[in-house]
Amino acid sequence: MRNRALSLWALLKLLAFSYAASNDNFAFPVDQSVHNYSRSTEIEKHCSSFISSASKLESGDSNAAKLKTELSFFNGDWEQKDSHGATLMPFDDSDMPYAPYMIHPWKVVSFEVQNVSSCEPNQPKNTISISGVLSIGITRNNTLISEPGLNFHKTPGMSALRVDFEGVYLETNENGGERLLCLLGDSTFPFKKVPTRFTDEYMDLYFSARDTLYNEEPVILPHDQILLIVRYPKVVSLVNNHIHGEMTSLKEMEDFEYFDKVQITSHSSIIHECDASTSEGPVLDSFDQNPLEDAMLEDGVNKFNNSEFCRILKYFEHEEYRVMPNLKLGGQNAFQDTVGPFRLGNEILLVDRNNENLRIIMHKISCEEDKVSGVLRLYPATFEPHVATRRTGLSTLTLSVKGTWNSSTGLLSMTGCLGPSLAECDSGVLLYFPKYFSSKQRSVVSGSIFSLKNATTAFWPVFFGLEMLSPGLHDGGWYSNVYLSYNYSKSDLANEFIEIIQEPKYMTYIWKSFIQYIQYPNPQDLQIETFTSSETFVRVEVLSVGPLFRTNDSHFYDGYDRDVVNMSVNLFLIEKPNKVYEESYHHVSKLYLEGVYDQHTGKLYLIGCRKVDFDHADLERGLDCLVQVTIEYSSLNARWLINPTEKITIRSLRNIDDVYQFKTIRLHTLMIHDRRHDKDVVLRKIFEGYFRVFLLLVYIVHILNQMRKMKKSNELVAYISLVALGMWIVGYGITLIYNKEILIRSLVSQYDATQPSDLQNYKRYLNNLDYFARFLVLVSMFLMARIAQMVLKARKILQEQGEPTPSEKKLLLVCLRAYMWYITLKCVEVGVQLYIKKATLTKDEYMRLIMQLFRYTVYDLQDYLLYVQIIASMVWKPRLPNPGLKYFVIGLWVPSLIQFPYEVVRLFGTYHVMKNVV
Repeated sequence: MRNRALSLWALLKLLAFSYAASNDNFAFPVDQSVHNYSRSTEIEKHCSSFISSASKLESGDSNAAKLKTELSFFNGDWEQKDSHGATLMPFDDSDMPYAPYMIHPWKVVSFEVQNVSSCEPNQPKNTISISGVLSIGITRNNTLISEPGLNFHKTPGMSALRVDFEGVYLETNENGGERLLCLLGDSTFPFKKVPTRFTDEYMDLYFSARDTLYNEEPVILPHDQILLIVRYPKVVSLVNNHIHGEMTSLKEMEDFEYFDKVQITSHSSIIHECDASTSEGPVLDSFDQNPLEDAMLEDGVNKFNNSEFCRILKYFEHEEYRVMPNLKLGGQNAFQDTVGPFRLGNEILLVDRNNENLRIIMHKISCEEDKVSGVLRLYPATFEPHVATRRTGLSTLTLSVKGTWNSSTGLLSMTGCLGPSLAECDSGVLLYFPKYFSSKQRSVVSGSIFSLKNATTAFWPVFFGLEMLSPGLHDGGWYSNVYLSYNYSKSDLANEFIEIIQEPKYMTYIWKSFIQYIQYPNPQDLQIETFTSSETFVRVEVLSVGPLFRTNDSHFYDGYDRDVVNMSVNLFLIEKPNKVYEESYHHVSKLYLEGVYDQHTGKLYLIGCRKVDFDHADLERGLDCLVQVTIEYSSLNARWLINPTEKITIRSLRNIDDVYQFKTIRLHTLMIHDRRHDKDVVLRKIFEGYFRVFLLLVYIVHILNQMRKMKKSNELVAYISLVALGMWIVGYGITLIYNKEILIRSLVSQYDATQPSDLQNYKRYLNNLDYFARFLVLVSMFLMARIAQMVLKARKILQEQGEPTPSEKKLLLVCLRAYMWYITLKCVEVGVQLYIKKATLTKDEYMRLIMQLFRYTVYDLQDYLLYVQIIASMVWKPRLPNPGLKYFVIGLWVPSLIQFPYEVVRLFGTYHVMKNVV
């Protein structure tokens, strides 16, 4: 019976794991029944000190629906500050064994009131009976789940505990007026300590569980001596909008059920009014200092009226603000445990001065007229913004802010109060909305957090901004089109760039004579998202064309279908983590570019800025803005024939001895996909299908013609190599068996191999062409076999006449030597490429490369027929020159000569991509 119970427990645990891992929202079980308050005597005993000081409740305070809303909180913070080592629950961090050491999981807690009753028997005066569920846990990047059938569950990356509470709600006049919950709870807790004393029932349960579960698993035992005290503000304001709680074990410290005190914090769910009251702290309308002043003068400032401002500020609520590098903090690798007023140590331990892995979110915004309040929350970039917005905790990574919008200056000035105590209201926060974008300015909203302390205790300012990194401003193009315009501050440099690299005049004249027949992409087709030949992912995003920003409306481009137009783009380079090449592009991984696009040549000429790792006197806003970029697009006319690729060149305009100068980077993309890609592939496939049939017909006509002549000359037939004919038959036989393409190998990408949607409509038509080509191959193989019979017959006649006959054995040995030399040279070539690229391969990987070389040459045996026949003529040296034999050999070259121009055109367009691929 005991084993069955333990098996059922393991099954319930597994189900809970799978359920918890598949959800991201906090979920409480719905309690529709009337709660049975059975612990009133215990509650009165443990809550007596609070009950004795309770003030009289007003008539509206017993509203059940109102209390459920105002007393519940979700995704607050918790921690255990005591150092007795009695942790609340274990955590399995095997979900991210190689996670950066500075990122810690969250400790999240939620409480929901489920039942409110003001008429319970033996209910103390001036109190209301309350029951609820507390869900508390540790999680990596999702919120917790309270599982009704299981009080504790643990999976890699998440541990969650459910505690059911009942107790009383009351109000006191202490601390300026408080609302308070005093609750007793029970649950099934995980314990790691070995108990020092047991009842018989506990003894059986403990040892059974210990023998069944893994050694590292906690022992799951009941615990009903849990006290929860939660304090709420009676009047909510900027410095008094927090919830504080304590969950303690009523057991003695030496008891195995004991756990250290749990401190709980959360924002109040009540939205307070944005008034101008100064009784709650130093809330200022403006500041003497303004770290953003220079940037505001350069960017221009949007000055909204109050209603416009509130609408726009709420629109950007929950967006992810990027924390900018602080260039005043010293060395490149200077790690820090504070960022402005924020004290790290919760989810974040340390960050470097570049702040690349930090984000700020502004949420819980209340805006009325020109009064604003909200919360700034710092969090790691590895966390999703929508999850961060659900947080309500008051750790030292939160800043509660309140201030005033000045419509005449376009500046939002706010005072910030840090952390759970909200006593440190010594941070100033400024926000403004830039009017112009440029290569140096890519933020829709810019802000700064600075210290209001004296110079000796002040912290360095923190700059942050909501960057427009994606076209259309996250599908919010209305804001960019109405309120923003682009300032092409680098257009003069871009024009000089064009003049420097212009082709010679005679080349320009020749080019213009053909320009009317060549087309290049329109501005809407300049986006790139693909890999380069060096295994680097490249993304080019069009930000603006002319004075307007790109939106999702395709009609936006209609007015900009010009020969030369100003453009701004974002360029991102993302390297694979396991990249084997020595050169890294991290220093140019993100470029903000602007310049001109010449549709005559299909080239983007750009000047832009990149982020750097340390400060320098001539930098513009911490950016190196002397970067020159050229992007060359392939012709639209040739994309049916050649896979469209782009060439990107990135060079520094700085002197060679400059600390920010870098070597020129040249990248070639693999095939890109535009809107017409599927149609191009279809056209190419159809052309290649007919071309393949035509070449095979040429082969067959030539072979039939030679067979007719062979019947008249034994001398011609006898000196045709059986090895060569066998290679034709075996090579095409392997091709047919392994379903390889015949004669023409399509230069397709992996995307093409998955059959694009338009290709499906032509699949039957293309298959019929392929079947016909394969039939013609079978015909050619049959004809070659027939020629082999004629060769054997002719040699037999020569032998009967006493004439010398060719030896295939000697020819075969010569061909094998030549083949081995060919394989050796290919291996050396591959080895040189691997050495140049600093690639390190295992012995098994080297053997796979060699086997691939063998396999490819076996697939293409028929292509070596002509070389074998030439070798045969050199080895056997016929007594008399035989023009007929030459015609046979040369005739088999004709289809290859017809095919050669097509292959040259294709390889010319793709060689620069494939030459770097092993």
